[in-house]
Amino acid sequence: MIPETKLLYNYDYAKRLHDGDGDFEEEWRRIIGLGADFEKVYEEYHERILAQIERYTGYAWEEFSDALIPIYLAGSGKSFSHPLTLVVDEDITAMIADCIHQLAHRNMYFGFPNDNLRDRCLRLVTSHVMREADLAGEDTQDSGWDLEKKTIREYLVKTNLT
Repeated sequence: MIPETKLLYNYDYAKRLHDGDGDFEEEWRRIIGLGADFEKVYEEYHERILAQIERYTGYAWEEFSDALIPIYLAGSGKSFSHPLTLVVDEDITAMIADCIHQLAHRNMYFGFPNDNLRDRCLRLVTSHVMREADLAGEDTQDSGWDLEKKTIREYLVKTNLT
């Protein structure tokens, strides 16, 4: 079961994450504007993105995910996966890549012996999903791991890394 996602604009949450000394009202307008631009692109791709994440990771969404994943939009700081929070960016392609990364992190939240391996897997999945969706993005090659042949989960189990 592929989860539903919902983009959320929450003024109070975004204000708490605001890390600038500048006027938050200006940042809020920026969040709304860039968020609307992102929404248009995200709506076109989100179902394929979620399905491809599951395909490349080998982890079914229902194993670790709720049926609805809220995606909060913020104006500053760093994006993170719990609760899924995306920092808006003028580069919509970069924002899609960031969203894929955070969603993949939600999908593969457990089972990594260290952060370096988790980050490596997230880069691989993000790169493959971006290419699959015909979006420009970083081309991550990883010797020995071909996600067209095996999933992240299969590689982790095969090499006893989980």
